Amino acid sequence: MANLQQPGSDSLLATSRVCVKNGERLLDESYNLEFKKPPASRYFFVMIAQEEFAKAFILYIVREGVTTLTAPVLRAINDHACKQLVGVILDYMIMHWEEIAEMEDAVRRDHDLGECLPHDVGSAMDLLRHEKIRRWEDDRWVWAEDPDYDRSARRIAEGKKDRHKQNALYVRVGRDGRVSSTPDIITEDETQEEFARAGRYHRFMESLLRGDGQSYRYDKAMAVLKQLFSRISEQ
Repeated sequence: MANLQQPGSDSLLATSRVCVKNGERLLDESYNLEFKKPPASRYFFVMIAQEEFAKAFILYIVREGVTTLTAPVLRAINDHACKQLVGVILDYMIMHWEEIAEMEDAVRRDHDLGECLPHDVGSAMDLLRHEKIRRWEDDRWVWAEDPDYDRSARRIAEGKKDRHKQNALYVRVGRDGRVSSTPDIITEDETQEEFARAGRYHRFMESLLRGDGQSYRYDKAMAVLKQLFSRISEQ
């Protein structure tokens, strides 16, 4: 597969920073909607901000040499489900906890897993690489045996999370012509949860673009991504 014209490191860094800045703008503007009921519009802004940070991460891994900028990779940058799968990877690398006991449990799980990734994170990477980008490279490609993907990651790849995001804007009409859902289904709790997650993505991407943010989890995730994407540049 022919590559696109490859941008330089400085161009990729500049574009990543613009994406992060736009995500920051969306989060800031979401404050104007903080007391609106239902919180659906704010939820939508927050989810789009998360996708902007995920977009910056895809550009970041191109800059880090994990992959080159092919047409399928560029398509992933503009695909909502792909960016939401990247969110699963970001959640893992950030390693967020509220209580010390949660941190201790996370460290213990990392120790038990060794060089392996949690099933949902590994599935998100495989789905991004194989079910999205690889199928865009060659729509005739198939698995010899169906993979055992994590259910939550598969639902993201199938667009279920993005559909829920769109539910924050639209009235859904069922096959019988009746209303099947309205933006009222978006709750304050999930909006606050996603806002906090978007803030973590923002801080993490700013740290990465400064040259910081690396950790054991970062190193392990990046190593797997490099392995998964190693064949793109050969095609």
